[in-house]
Amino acid sequence: MTLYETLFVVHPEKGMRVKEFVERFKKVIEGQEGTMSQVDEWGARDLAYKIEKQSRGYYTLLRYRASGRAVEELERNLKMTDGILRYLTVRCDDETAITNPMAPRPHVDEARQAPEREAAKVEPPA
Repeated sequence: MTLYETLFVVHPEKGMRVKEFVERFKKVIEGQEGTMSQVDEWGARDLAYKIEKQSRGYYTLLRYRASGRAVEELERNLKMTDGILRYLTVRCDDETAITNPMAPRPHVDEARQAPEREAAKVEPPA
């Protein structure tokens, strides 16, 4: 089984049905003997460009372990579902740490200064 991530964008008028879509897609993955590991609902966000005359959409990220056939079946269902504006599936490395991509990241300067601060705290042996 391989680790996959699928991000899909729901039409803003169908945003109330996101939970229904997630349950439906979860059944598709589990029907193909895959396992869901995480569901991240990012909520309504602006699109980079208009899709079907819409400038906003509801983003949802699915992380799961499945076979290639399960991904094909999931993408077939995404394509047929009315209200899905776009979707993208990527295969992830097993070593890739599963983190929330929407979590705030430390500023670059703060990340560089953190080791220097730790080194300054350690006193040399006497």
